[in-house]
Amino acid sequence: MNEATAGVRKVWDDQANSWYEQRESLLADSRPVHEWLVKNVAPKQGQRVLEIAAGPGDTGFLAAPLLGNGRLVSTDIAPAMVEAARKRGGELGIHNVDYRVLDAQAMDLDDASFDGAICRWGYMLMPDPAAAFRETRRVLKPGGRLAFAVFTTPAENPWVSIPVGVLREAGHLPPAASLSQEWQPGILALADRARLHALVDAAGFTSTTFELISMAWRFANSDAYWAWLEEVTALGPVFRALPGAARDAVRASIDARVAAFTGSGGLALPAQCWGVSLTRPSL
Repeated sequence: MNEATAGVRKVWDDQANSWYEQRESLLADSRPVHEWLVKNVAPKQGQRVLEIAAGPGDTGFLAAPLLGNGRLVSTDIAPAMVEAARKRGGELGIHNVDYRVLDAQAMDLDDASFDGAICRWGYMLMPDPAAAFRETRRVLKPGGRLAFAVFTTPAENPWVSIPVGVLREAGHLPPAASLSQEWQPGILALADRARLHALVDAAGFTSTTFELISMAWRFANSDAYWAWLEEVTALGPVFRALPGAARDAVRASIDARVAAFTGSGGLALPAQCWGVSLTRPSL
């Protein structure tokens, strides 16, 4: 495992307990994404479905009952996330599932061994998404389907573009990479449709469908949002590393900018994803 991948693994190991603790609210807010993925991978009785970067596993757990005597294989690069999914699956009474620690960029899985694959918000955070797409195609059977989601543009995702913008303005994050620069993984790294299309085409997928999926992250107040940014998102390590004064300044700027999204029910921050459905060509 290279240094970049090891770094990703550490981030999500550190966040796993928070994902598990906030599992109900995370699922409630993001349910449109989960449901789109399950609908488009179209699981059937007796099939074998792979969930990549599963986190606490909820997308796969929506698919598992549709598999009947088939199997779900729930995977994540972070061992603590795999344990969170195992615990969540036990709570839900999901029995037709296997759990594995797995790097999607180099999967220890047989060729053509799955009927379908699901990945919610995983490929954009991988140091080598091109390798991950090739590996996903390899483990799918001919005619097998991949359904995945990644976030779209900064303007459509103020929940993340606001804190990222504040951090960049304060010099706590580097400037955004242009499309001509070296790949940098991140929450919005696959927002550009042309770049994303090129990646899946190069991996050898066909029957590509793109759809926009809208949702919103909801919080009781700015304190809850700030805690969520620290504990659940990929920005958490950046926030936790800030010294006191810098942290206070960043927090104040973020609070001021998200105030426009505050109503009687608290904060409601829009989010939008690309839902992408692909097929491995038949032989």
